[in-house]
Amino acid sequence: MSDEEILRLLPIAASIVAVRDDRADAQLARLGAYDERDQAQVDRCVEGFLAALVRATWERGWSPADVVEHGRRELDAGIQPLLLAAISSEHTKYGPNTLDPRWLDQLTDLGVSQPFAALSLTDWAAAARVGRYLTLHHALSLAGFLQALPILARLYPLPGTPAGRQAPAAPVNGKMLARIRGLLAKAEATEFPDEAEALSGKAQELMAKFSLDRALVDADPAVELPDDSAARRLWVDTPYVSAKAQLVGAVASANRCRTVVIDQLAVVTIVGAELDLQLTEILSTSLLVQANRAMLAAGKQLGRRGESRTRSFRQSFLMAYAQRIGERLQATAAATQAAVPEADADRLLPVLTKREEQVDALFTRLFPNTTTRRTRITNGAGWEAGLTAADQAQLDARRQVRR
Repeated sequence: MSDEEILRLLPIAASIVAVRDDRADAQLARLGAYDERDQAQVDRCVEGFLAALVRATWERGWSPADVVEHGRRELDAGIQPLLLAAISSEHTKYGPNTLDPRWLDQLTDLGVSQPFAALSLTDWAAAARVGRYLTLHHALSLAGFLQALPILARLYPLPGTPAGRQAPAAPVNGKMLARIRGLLAKAEATEFPDEAEALSGKAQELMAKFSLDRALVDADPAVELPDDSAARRLWVDTPYVSAKAQLVGAVASANRCRTVVIDQLAVVTIVGAELDLQLTEILSTSLLVQANRAMLAAGKQLGRRGESRTRSFRQSFLMAYAQRIGERLQATAAATQAAVPEADADRLLPVLTKREEQVDALFTRLFPNTTTRRTRITNGAGWEAGLTAADQAQLDARRQVRR
């Protein structure tokens, strides 16, 4: 059998194995029989096939963090290390100046260290202590997963693209971020909902102040405001994806960002200025933890006839929680902006307006065809419980913004 014949077989075999079709064993046996005659040839073809699929994944708009996060939900645990190895191998062809810094940050966070290493299925199997049959099964399952990925909006330059001039990143105040994270960590740790909400509200106040302070720094009429609008994806846990996405959207809106949700993938894309994106992700992640805990604390719900109403109750709970938290975060952000000294207010408004225009332009470019969808409330008790949980916040945003 030639390389061409093996490569024609691989996409079909990958599709069959990935969906756990009954014909999977036959496909694996076919490769296994050939493997005895020339295992190196099969490995070479499979390795090249995976590399091509990983490259196609980037071209479809996925980033390393996206594909690993989605793979964590869709792939067996034993296949995930092979995915990371395939990602590392695919990057061996790129020069150090042809990877976006944000892309490199994702690889580092995922544990894909440099220098990147080429994939050898034989070596990988030995290190993972996996037999030959299971190695082929893992490789074809991974290939089938990659083949089926849909197209996403591309948020970063493709690997291999010569690095252009990057807009200067907003300086990060490490102490302020540490303080915000500390407040949210306390909010997640406490067993008292009112304390958690008050801590989250304080974090939002600091976030709004942090962002406005940065805007005042940029309010120099002699210097053109750089466009640092960007986008990032936040993957939420199932179930109740639409309700959780509404919570992320509420946080984003309070921090001058916009969102789009893909329910089928359980992912929310957030578009905004780089600093606002970072702050939105920090608070959204924490509030999702807090909302989930408050929802579970409400317990299971039964109807009058003893039927389960838990799912509709929790969906309505989270939607009410998102709405009320959004209102309170908006109030906190507005109060913080209103506290800006009058001498600075006139300088601040043009900067915020320009940033909004930049964010809207990027949002339109990434998502030219979006639809707004209304979600119906089906459980009044869940709605009221969600409002009550969110109403326990004691938000106070009266600190004056300093230059």
